[in-house]
Amino acid sequence: MAGPPDGPVALPLATQRVAVVGLGRAGVAHAIMLAHIPGCELVAVADPRASARAALRGMGFTVPAFARVERLLDKVRPDAAVVCAAQYERARVAQLVLEAGIPVLVERPMARTLEEAEALVLLASKRRIPLAVGHPLAFEPVFARVHEVVREGVLGPVAHARSAMFVSRVFAPRPRRGPGRLDPRRVAGGVVAHLGSDLLFVLVRMLGVPVEVRADWSLLYGAVEDELHGMMTLPDGAEVGFDCSWSVPGYSRASTVIELDGPGGKLLASDEALELDLTRAGAGFPAGYTRLRDADFAAPARFDFGGETLWSHDAGFLDWVAGGPVPPNEAFAALDTHRVMDALYRSAATGGARVKVAS
Repeated sequence: MAGPPDGPVALPLATQRVAVVGLGRAGVAHAIMLAHIPGCELVAVADPRASARAALRGMGFTVPAFARVERLLDKVRPDAAVVCAAQYERARVAQLVLEAGIPVLVERPMARTLEEAEALVLLASKRRIPLAVGHPLAFEPVFARVHEVVREGVLGPVAHARSAMFVSRVFAPRPRRGPGRLDPRRVAGGVVAHLGSDLLFVLVRMLGVPVEVRADWSLLYGAVEDELHGMMTLPDGAEVGFDCSWSVPGYSRASTVIELDGPGGKLLASDEALELDLTRAGAGFPAGYTRLRDADFAAPARFDFGGETLWSHDAGFLDWVAGGPVPPNEAFAALDTHRVMDALYRSAATGGARVKVAS
């Protein structure tokens, strides 16, 4: 049975002093992970909430903590920063860090609006400063292998594609105490922006940018979508189904599935396994049926925090900052995903009309 390649593990080429801005769920996860990457030193954090800074200290982190990113940049000069600020101020914070000449890994979505995202990518490009966006699913071993299989043409032109991402997170309206976390004036959207855009990035990178989309959504518990179903049309006419929800019972962790059909065979990938049924050998796989479990793939992480994904994701960014190869989640690639997400939202808001994807 063919197995996944054991390629080199991305590690920073030199010691990197890193700051984390924003200490919500994502920021704390990055802080924990960065502390376990060889060659990485967490040197500062920032968050306007005193309670968030105190909670991180309670976890054993003793690095300097600041209420404002401006103060952090004035007192500490990190080699890189991970920006996990609230969505309504994420682009502004990332802009400040880039203007200070510091490479940025910004959580998804990189900005609340497409216009803000485009301005951020343009700034990084003009300054020639590394900017990456938090899309760890591209580093998950199963889905990284799926990308290789598709790009090597083993399936031939993909005729049909279906995908889904579910997690059990939102089952009641949010309490109204001041501006809500999911206030549409403060966030890019609901489940797609927060969760499904990670799957969307993998699809766009693997299959190409759709020319048009149509979508419908369900706003079950608030003013942003809790579920969305989309169909995306590729330049060759093939259609890609895209479903996501954070209001489905039974998924304590995000669960992802991708199904692909082409003249060369079929592929089914999930968090647990990769299955192929090929008409001919290719990409290291024999003709016929092959199944690889997640446990069959290489395990490079020095610290397992929900799998290999986030460790490889953060290590890949720091390797780039230190002079290594450009990671798949660099900002230009992530901007394509933001444009597709914007089109899906515009379609859903108009009842499923066909919407062209901005180029």
